[in-house]
Amino acid sequence: SPSSSFEEEILSTIIKNSLCNQEEGLDLQAVRCRESCHYCGLPDMALGAPLVRVPDDGEWKELFPHAVHERNTYMVASITSKSAEFPKSDDSMDIDSDDSKKFMTVRVRVGGELVSSKTDTADNNKNYDQSMQQFLPRNPIGFQSELKFREESNLSFLSGSLSAHEVCAAAAQKSRKDNFLRDRKDAFKDFLMKGAAMACGKSTPIGLDKWGRSYWVFSAEPKSLFICEMVSSPDNVSPQAKKWHRFAKPEEIASVIVGLGKEPPCEMLREVYPEAMGLVKDRSWSTLLFARRRAKGDQVVASSSDDKKDSADENGQDTGPPFVEDEDVLVESEDGSFLWEAVIIDVAKDPETARVTGYLVHFKNWNSRFDQWVAPDRVVEPSKNNLEVQEEVIGEYSAACNATPDELKGMFAFQYFDAKKRAKGKTRTAFEVFDCVSVGKHDSHNEKLLGLLKGALLMIEAALPRGSVATDEDGHWNPESAALWRSLVKSSLGPESLMRCILVLEDAISPEWYHEQATQLYAAIPTQFRAMTAASLTAIALRVSILDRCLKYKKIA
Repeated sequence: SPSSSFEEEILSTIIKNSLCNQEEGLDLQAVRCRESCHYCGLPDMALGAPLVRVPDDGEWKELFPHAVHERNTYMVASITSKSAEFPKSDDSMDIDSDDSKKFMTVRVRVGGELVSSKTDTADNNKNYDQSMQQFLPRNPIGFQSELKFREESNLSFLSGSLSAHEVCAAAAQKSRKDNFLRDRKDAFKDFLMKGAAMACGKSTPIGLDKWGRSYWVFSAEPKSLFICEMVSSPDNVSPQAKKWHRFAKPEEIASVIVGLGKEPPCEMLREVYPEAMGLVKDRSWSTLLFARRRAKGDQVVASSSDDKKDSADENGQDTGPPFVEDEDVLVESEDGSFLWEAVIIDVAKDPETARVTGYLVHFKNWNSRFDQWVAPDRVVEPSKNNLEVQEEVIGEYSAACNATPDELKGMFAFQYFDAKKRAKGKTRTAFEVFDCVSVGKHDSHNEKLLGLLKGALLMIEAALPRGSVATDEDGHWNPESAALWRSLVKSSLGPESLMRCILVLEDAISPEWYHEQATQLYAAIPTQFRAMTAASLTAIALRVSILDRCLKYKKIA
């Protein structure tokens, strides 16, 4: 038939002429495959194109993040064996000699995660789709030849468990990428909405895991994590009840993050609890939990062996009479850094020994929702010496907060931060500007840099001369708008949101308050649209530096 004649004669000649291979033994049989395309269901001869190895959805989602960062997850292993046999047709020649090598693709996992390495790309024009379309033939002979060539030429490749025409595989790649980007945009939008809700004190869950448990952060205890679990009744008839779990210590929250793995709430928890993430990164959370458990065990053993003696008698010290209700006291903070003025509103005692086990205290000038039970060893009398210690510690902390970070003292805005005739109006303390710069000791380098960039941007805004922005009630930089902008800067969670704040400030400043060199400098950096799509800490630092250098701080309207 014409069809069979085309398959046996013409197509064979076309493939042999188009292969242009320099290796003997490769012919039509090296590309033919008896399987059908996973996507269109047609064989290779129907489209005149060989089938290739394509990853399925699960494999693609695992490989794509590595490909975007130009990292390779595959290695090639060669097995030398005289007895290695390759599938070949009767009329084809051997690919290698008797001492042939069989090539195999190898991937390494550590803790369930793929291991990848940076690829050496000589082409400066990055094409992230290209690495995801370097398919290998499904045919065993063609697979061995192509894999050998790519290994010797140091070229990337992609493999998978599915078989498909190359055009079908390319279409699937585009569809998967579009769906992936859409899902990421939706997830980022949801992430920003939850961050904004927490910033304004709105109580909404920050995520749900696959077991249906919801994760909460309340404004009254921003450093604690609350998990709500629905518990069924014993009789399975009554409606489910809510059971709440509270994790107050960073090591406890770190254990939750590790336990979640890649569950949806994990990404949000990493952003909300940077101190816990620091413990996860240096792997010290488990050591802290073990130390707490061991200390608790030692405490139980000690309490059972002292015949319920008072702790003051045990140490040979006299703690004095217990405090009573309505008595003024000083309460030590949990980290032992400060002493806060408080009033005793209730006393808890052991029913058997009448020994005081805790005090319910109300902190002066604070809302009653911050009332809490504290251990007796954290409560001291407001003696003259204790009040002097309290005043000294608060003074040192205030001085540290009112100090400008050394990294920002080289900016031009620093010289005009406290100058007169500024657009900010009333004088703003350094603490109001730089309170977002301070970070935890376990924070990463990027988190510390983000805090410094926030402080630099706020200092520029505080040093703006009068007339550079429209501060009247109808102006775009009226006091309400300026306060909202500063709040957005301080609550920025990453480069994208902070870059948006920079662009808003650039648009608000009148062109008359830019130096002549501003046009040349801004022409050398990405436009505002490009800056938003490629936001990074480095790009923000460059843009803040240029803005600081181009402003006429001395010019007053």
